[in-house]
Amino acid sequence: MSILRTDNQADSLEILKLVRETADYYRQMAELLAEDNLDKPLTNLGRERETFTSPFEKVVKQLGELPARPDPDKELMQQLGGKLSQLFSTDARNTILDKCLEHDHELADLVRHTKLGELSADIQQLLDQLADNLNKSKKIIQALKV
Repeated sequence: MSILRTDNQADSLEILKLVRETADYYRQMAELLAEDNLDKPLTNLGRERETFTSPFEKVVKQLGELPARPDPDKELMQQLGGKLSQLFSTDARNTILDKCLEHDHELADLVRHTKLGELSADIQQLLDQLADNLNKSKKIIQALKV
């Protein structure tokens, strides 16, 4: 493992990190929005997103890197941010759902611009599946907004 990372190594690590973070974020926000009956759809989105963790860990390892562990401090800050939104927002439901969309947009932007797919057809297929998942999530979240 080198100190300097290639663009592909950096992208694979960042995609893996964002896949984990968005899956965790969906689950955390599901707990906050349980009273609005959004816990099931958000939990399901988190589970679906989590299915990409293992395949992207393999991509990271294939590129000679080690998958990084989730940052518990960042997860705590995201959770606190969701709770603060719930407390101080006049429309907590939509504010939290917008945050979900923002997190997904960051991941979608990376997936759209990475060159990882050039390495193999399998990686391109995985990226396409993740892009489809992100599009599906976006539609579901937008439908949940009031």
